[in-house]
Amino acid sequence: MTLKDVEFNIRGELTQQEDILRCLRSLIMTPAGTVPLDREFGIDNSILSQPIDVAESLIAVEIVEKVARYEPRVSAQAVSLFADVNGQLTAKVVITGG
Repeated sequence: MTLKDVEFNIRGELTQQEDILRCLRSLIMTPAGTVPLDREFGIDNSILSQPIDVAESLIAVEIVEKVARYEPRVSAQAVSLFADVNGQLTAKVVITGG
């Protein structure tokens, strides 16, 4: 199972919207441990080896926590994950301006 994409729904007025979305996409699509000076940046891909129901819950929590830590301009209000028949996950993240 892999995370193949992330989609955002933005609620509220945001400034620098394109930069925020770029930063969020980078955060969520980067595997944790791959950024040399910040090994915590990104999402823990080992979660994806869990059963789908467990992985969905853990990934949702991971996304909310990492957005809070690395992108203080917004907050993640909800995360939904959708799996296709090949086990590829797409995350839908609801973001509000901070």
